[in-house]
Amino acid sequence: MLSLSAIAKSEKNKMSTDGVFVLLLELRIPMDDVDPIYVCRNTEDITWNGKTWQAFPFEIGKVSEDKSGSIPSFEIRIDNTSQALTYYVEASNGANNGEVVFYIVNTKALDSTTAEVEEHYRITKLSITEQWVTATVGTSYNPHSRRPEGKYTKNSCRYKQFAGPQCGYTGSDYTDCNRTLSDCRKRGCSDRFGGFPGVDQGGIYV
Repeated sequence: MLSLSAIAKSEKNKMSTDGVFVLLLELRIPMDDVDPIYVCRNTEDITWNGKTWQAFPFEIGKVSEDKSGSIPSFEIRIDNTSQALTYYVEASNGANNGEVVFYIVNTKALDSTTAEVEEHYRITKLSITEQWVTATVGTSYNPHSRRPEGKYTKNSCRYKQFAGPQCGYTGSDYTDCNRTLSDCRKRGCSDRFGGFPGVDQGGIYV
């Protein structure tokens, strides 16, 4: 179920408003020292989350999947009439394994750093012509990998940063720990232990 911000809900329910929902596209090219490309499907540039999203023509195709259980995918066509994207495509070896992130924001809520919708996709194929850069994208994770990624372990804290905000240790006698419950008790912060002591003696739940 889609959850909208209070401002977006108010704008959506108005009979008439000059606020609109705008689709933003962030193209993360797999190249060192190259900033992502920020564009929006709009008639003018949008400033959101500290970035300027340039008004730029792009089209989104239909999601395709078959009965074989293949990963759903679809195409994105980005205008390349100016040849502005040619360098990035060629220098990144076709931008394979790059990432595309879609955001939907409301122009009346551009002060919020949280988008109304955020979706991540991985580039699996890319082609280029004088007019279009066409990217085939799919889910940004391997559907055959374990979900959730974390494990429920009995005596191993899942927090990696000692004395970080999740750990909660504020003393000065210790500078690290071995991430066990006994170490956590010695440091007086076992109420913030990141493991699951209630897990059965069998070991791990995933």
